[in-house]
Amino acid sequence: MPDDSKPDESQSYEDNLSNLILLTLPWLSYQREMLEIAKSNITDPSRVRSTENFMLRQLQALMMILDRSGTRRNLLDEDFKKRLEVAFKELFPKLTSARVQLIEAQEEILTTVFDTLNTLRKGDKPKSD
Repeated sequence: MPDDSKPDESQSYEDNLSNLILLTLPWLSYQREMLEIAKSNITDPSRVRSTENFMLRQLQALMMILDRSGTRRNLLDEDFKKRLEVAFKELFPKLTSARVQLIEAQEEILTTVFDTLNTLRKGDKPKSD
């Protein structure tokens, strides 16, 4: 008597893989949309100033936590604070550029994974470059 369990196992595996892919595709689409939103928020000039202010306030709060009495902070003159703001304004565009590049790399990875899974879902063989 022939054993028919192997064809069923193969079909079950393909069905499970297809179901997993169908669950993964919307999640990957959502991730790509979220990356696009994050990139637009980083590069939007109207939001840059508020982010700079937030970072400077966080630095000031950290200094207040580390030096509660203010003895060390009082040793810093106003010139130091101005130099710190200028240095931050020079550093911020570089950080923004690096974050945008990281987001773009993540977008490319997600696009490749999405296309590969979509190809597998359709039953085609993935193209090798």
